[in-house]
Amino acid sequence: MPEQRTSSKLGSRAIKVIPFLLLGVLTLVLLPNKTSELMRASAQTPARVELSRNSSIALDPAKGSSIGAVYQAFLSPQQEGGEESDTPAAIPPQFRSTAPSVSRDQRRSRGHGVIEFSQDLSKAYVQLAVENVNVAEINMLHIHCGRPGQLGPILIDFSLIGNINQYLAGGKLSLEIRNEDIVAVTTHAHGLVSAFTSGCPIVPTFPQDRVKTIAGMELIARQGELYFNLHTKGQTYFGDIRGQLTLVETSK
Repeated sequence: MPEQRTSSKLGSRAIKVIPFLLLGVLTLVLLPNKTSELMRASAQTPARVELSRNSSIALDPAKGSSIGAVYQAFLSPQQEGGEESDTPAAIPPQFRSTAPSVSRDQRRSRGHGVIEFSQDLSKAYVQLAVENVNVAEINMLHIHCGRPGQLGPILIDFSLIGNINQYLAGGKLSLEIRNEDIVAVTTHAHGLVSAFTSGCPIVPTFPQDRVKTIAGMELIARQGELYFNLHTKGQTYFGDIRGQLTLVETSK
């Protein structure tokens, strides 16, 4: 009896499979014919005639490497979102100050930053000058995404590119930024805290999908949500000076 039931089950399954086998055979037989018909129809359809007019803009792919959009920021302590004494208790030690802090109104540190984007959005050129900043006290320098007063995720971590103290030894930094510098921030992120502080979301509703290109960086700047933040040993959590980037109107 068990053998009969097993045989019955196998027969039932075989019957169910037969329609799918027939469908597969019909597809193999009919599909080539249908494809041939579509190809013949395409060959008989006249091609769309090209435009006789020229573009209103002279086409020159080589211009892609020239400078397009330019943004600047004037960094000041007053743009920081709070005093170091306001650092939340749950913040890990690596984001806490290790030297005495000075209130925003008493700090004389200032900065001026410029970001120039190539027109093909393959590169960005960063220039940053600082004054009244003890370079030896600098422990972090970032470009973040976020609105004024908001602590946003890190988009560019200059310490992953090189030694920020050496870069700013003369009071000025000048660097070329590429896609890999953006990707490096999320690649080097480890742990739960880093997962939330590294990499800018393309859209807020999908925070796990991060910006990976210079094009994405320029879009954030155009939306007014890109800023410089320079941190020191005394001002580590919020930062010492911060500057929101704004578009520079250039006459062409």
